[in-house]
Amino acid sequence: MKRMCVFFFGLIGTALFISAAGNPSNSPYGINVHLAGNQTLSMVESAGIKWIRIDINWQVCEPQPGSYAFTDVDRVVNYAVNNGISILAAIGYTPGWANGGKGGNHPPDNTEDWKSFVSTAVFRYKAKIKHWSIWNEPNVPDFFSEGKDVFVEKIFIPAAKAIHNQDPTAFVVGPDLAHLTSSNQEWFLWMKYILREAGDTIDVVSHHLYDTRGGVYVYELLESGEPLIPAVRDLVEESGLGDRPFWLTETGWNTLTVSEAVQGDLYLEILKLRRLKNYPDKIFFYEIQDDVNPDVSSWGILRSDLTQKPAYTLYRDFIAGKYPLDDTSPIPEEEKDDCYAERMIPTARSATVLGPLRMVRDAILRQAPGGFVWVGEYYRWSDVLYDLTVQDSRLHQVGRSVILQAAAHVLDHGDDLWRAPIPQGLRDAVNRWVNLAAEQEMPSELRMVFQRIALLARRIPLNASFMDLTRTDLFMSGPQRKSE
Repeated sequence: MKRMCVFFFGLIGTALFISAAGNPSNSPYGINVHLAGNQTLSMVESAGIKWIRIDINWQVCEPQPGSYAFTDVDRVVNYAVNNGISILAAIGYTPGWANGGKGGNHPPDNTEDWKSFVSTAVFRYKAKIKHWSIWNEPNVPDFFSEGKDVFVEKIFIPAAKAIHNQDPTAFVVGPDLAHLTSSNQEWFLWMKYILREAGDTIDVVSHHLYDTRGGVYVYELLESGEPLIPAVRDLVEESGLGDRPFWLTETGWNTLTVSEAVQGDLYLEILKLRRLKNYPDKIFFYEIQDDVNPDVSSWGILRSDLTQKPAYTLYRDFIAGKYPLDDTSPIPEEEKDDCYAERMIPTARSATVLGPLRMVRDAILRQAPGGFVWVGEYYRWSDVLYDLTVQDSRLHQVGRSVILQAAAHVLDHGDDLWRAPIPQGLRDAVNRWVNLAAEQEMPSELRMVFQRIALLARRIPLNASFMDLTRTDLFMSGPQRKSE
C-alpha cells in the first residue's frame, strides 16, 4: 500500500507538487573534510558521500584587514560543486588583527569586522554554498573563550543576520555544540539559551555527539537523555524548534581508542540506526583522513597515506546499498513515491502530522471531481519542486509552516473539516509559498500549473472551506497541460 502522505493539496493546490528529489542535497550521508586535498576529496566522491563539512577560517582567509586569501577554499568548493557534492561551511575564529592578538577563540573587538567577513564569504560562495554553520563547539573554551551570552550577542546573531541578508535563500545551521556536561560547558544550558535567544535565525538545528561505546549510546543521548540531563531531541522540541531539520554534524570513533575493525563495526551500527529511525536528517562523520601525526587526529576513515580503513569501505558499501534492509522501516506504509511532507517533518512529529494529511488526501481530495488529477500532479512534479525547496531556506521555512498549520487544522476540526473555513494564516502561508516558488526557474509546463493555482487562489472567497474549494470549476478541471 502506498504511503498516503500529502502536502495539504486542498489549499489552492500548492501541495500537489512537492516531494523529495534524488539530488545530492537529499542524501543523509556526510563527512568532515576541513580543506582536504583533491586526492582526498576524490576518495569522498568515490565513496558516494554527497555532503562535506568544510572550514572557512577567518584567521586564514583574512590575515590582514581587507586582504583575503580564499584560494584553498575556492579549490575545495569548486571540486565539490563540479563533482556533485554539497557543502556545509563552518565559518569562525578571529584573526589577531581583529582582537589585539588574543587568539582565534576570542571574539573580535569590533563585531562589524566579523559581520563584514561573513558577508564577504557568503557573497563569494552564494551560488555554490547554501548551508552555513557559525563557529565550532563554542561551549569548549579552546574554541570560544567567553560565555554563551557573548557568543550569541557578538558572534551568532550578527553572523546569522549577515548570512540571511547577503543570501536570503541560505540556511543557517547551528549551534554545533560539543555534547559536554562539565561546568560552564554544559551543552544543554548552552543549547537552551541559544535556541531561545537566536532560534528565529536558525534554519537547521545541529549538534556534535560522540560516545566511545557505540551508536546505540549516541541514540540514547539523542532520544532518551541521562539522569537529570534532557535528551537532545526533547530539548530542541521544548525550545520550539522541533519542526526544524536536525543534523548530527560530528560523530565518530578514534582508532587510537578503538581498533580499526571496531571503528568499522560502530559505523555500521549507527548507519543502520539512522536508516531505521530516519533521524537525524543528516549525519556527518568526523572525519575523512588521519593527520600525519596520529596524536593530532586518528578519527579518519582513511589513514594519512590515503589507504582505506575498514570504516571507509563499509561507509561506501552502505551508501551503495550493499547492506540489506534487515531492519524495520519507521514508516509503516511504504510506497514507491517520495513524499515532501514526510521529509520535511521530524520523525518525532510524523504520526501527528502525516496522519491528518493522509486523511485529507484520501477522504476528501481523491473523492472530489478533479482531485485525483491534482494528487497525480503532486508526484509528477515532486523532484523539481523539492530541489527548489532545499536550495532556498525561505521555501523550506514556509513549506514547513504550511504542513504544520494544515495538520493542526485537520486535528482541530475532525468531522467538521469538510465545512470548516480554511484559516487565513494558512491561506497566507500557502500564497507565500506559491509566490516564492514562482520566482524560481522551472519547466514551462510547471509554470503553467502555477498560473492555474494563482487563478484558483484569486477566485476562492474568504472563509472558504474544503467543500467550497473542491466544488470550483478550476479545481474540478484540474491543472492544465500544454496540449489542452
